[in-house]
Amino acid sequence: MDPLEHASIPSLVYLALPGEPTLLGLMALVLGAIFPDLDALTNEHRSYLHSLLPFLPVFLLGLHLRGSFLLFALGWGSHLFLDFFTGVIPPVYPLSRRGWGLSIVVNGPGNFRINVKLIERYPEKRHNYELEIGGSFALIFLTILTAIIRLR
Repeated sequence: MDPLEHASIPSLVYLALPGEPTLLGLMALVLGAIFPDLDALTNEHRSYLHSLLPFLPVFLLGLHLRGSFLLFALGWGSHLFLDFFTGVIPPVYPLSRRGWGLSIVVNGPGNFRINVKLIERYPEKRHNYELEIGGSFALIFLTILTAIIRLR
């Protein structure tokens, strides 16, 4: 999943909730949602910042502090949640490099079935980071349009 999708999906949820969204809150959420991909700069992508070990203390602190800090933590959590369905996350990295994810495949329409499989593997070694963001432009455009409408 690319950074535009990671930023757009929780932003659209935030903007759809009742109440008054703020620009500062939206920015904190977006920063949290793309923050875990900074570990792509290390030897392994989906490593340190995709682990629950650094995330949980930040989330608990966010529950205590509320506001923008909580939105940052929720953005980070949404990133981990989404990556769980698009690969693997290593929950206790660096104690263990083993990661888990969930693969859901829908077959049909003639022989309709849903195949759910738990994936277990190690994070991939760092390689040339390549982003394919073609379909994400429509999603980010929709997010920006929604933000303009909701934040005015």
